[in-house]
Amino acid sequence: MQRENSSAIGKSGKKARHITTLHIENFRAIGELEYHPHQINIITGQNNTGKSALLDAVFINATGGEEIHSFNSPSEIYNIHIQANQAVLTSDITEVTIYRSLEDCRKADPEIYGKIRNDIIEHISDVFIHGEEYGDDLDQYLTTIFAYTDFCITVSDFSFHVFPYYPKGKDILRKELDAIGGMQVRQTPAAKKGKTINFRDVKIFQLFPGRWATYRDPSFVEETLSVNKLSHSDKFQIDTIGDTEIHLLEQFIKEHDLVKNMERLTQKNVLYRKNGEIEEIPISAHGDGFIVLLTILHSLLQSENGILIIEEPENHLHPRYLGVLIETLFTYCRQLNVQVFMATHSYDLIQGALEFPETEAEKEMLLISKMTSDGETIEKFDYTTDAGLKVINELYLDLRGI
Repeated sequence: MQRENSSAIGKSGKKARHITTLHIENFRAIGELEYHPHQINIITGQNNTGKSALLDAVFINATGGEEIHSFNSPSEIYNIHIQANQAVLTSDITEVTIYRSLEDCRKADPEIYGKIRNDIIEHISDVFIHGEEYGDDLDQYLTTIFAYTDFCITVSDFSFHVFPYYPKGKDILRKELDAIGGMQVRQTPAAKKGKTINFRDVKIFQLFPGRWATYRDPSFVEETLSVNKLSHSDKFQIDTIGDTEIHLLEQFIKEHDLVKNMERLTQKNVLYRKNGEIEEIPISAHGDGFIVLLTILHSLLQSENGILIIEEPENHLHPRYLGVLIETLFTYCRQLNVQVFMATHSYDLIQGALEFPETEAEKEMLLISKMTSDGETIEKFDYTTDAGLKVINELYLDLRGI
């Protein structure tokens, strides 16, 4: 079978950077793991074997710690192994260290600790309206806040980030701050400029609205690769993209004959030609499989010269669409220079990916990783295309829990 090259090639101008080695220490349930991914990486295994943790480790490292959003971790402190004080993710892109607390950061790197602590103090001080008469009160506030608030610190070669959390609960911190009294704080941005209110009327999140960067290297932001992540709950929002991308998606649908009699794709509708007339049907009225495939394709186009991470892409996809997805990945990953990481429970997806390559170059693109856990230790077993074909029955039995 001769495969045609699609003309839908993006021009992002981003510098191409992929992960070829990733060393993980004390991240979630992963104690230590060495990973040497290829261009298309499929991660499989039973539940609770570390598949999502591996995807998140890739994502956090690839973004240089700029983003921590994870598939299943409600707070950044849970990204650190329960028996450790810090997690380290080291790749050929950067090293990212996540400290459980400000004190853990101080012990490991006093210089960075000093910079971050000073920034936290400046951040808190900026919230309050204070002059000389408030000097003692401000010191009391700072002392109390540091006594009842801790900070998860994420440090990479390009940025420092701070995430506040409250070991004893927000209510206790609020009571202690209320007891000091006297201080006024700046009104929230939504309120009138310059207006002040007493701290009793302020919620804790106005002190710490969430995660924030205390340092960011501008060159990294300008040159950083595109990193996109899709969970199985993400839905395609075509009305947010431009005409050029819509045209590329339309071309892809026609090339693969995904929708019969389609005349045109717009931001809201699919136009069909039936009996010589045009009929418009909203995209939202189409099946989940069609929408999921569009979502993955759009994300692939957005990830040129970068990385795309997908959780369980087989959800809602008919086996025929799985075949289209596999062909799309092998074609577009090479053309757009995208590195893909996928976690899956689908034997059909794994088998299709292993059987697709026809050339040595295509075989080199693929790596299958099987994750296992005995309840304490997570291990990973890697298979190239040829090796994966030899153990395909073993992978099938593992997915079935046999």
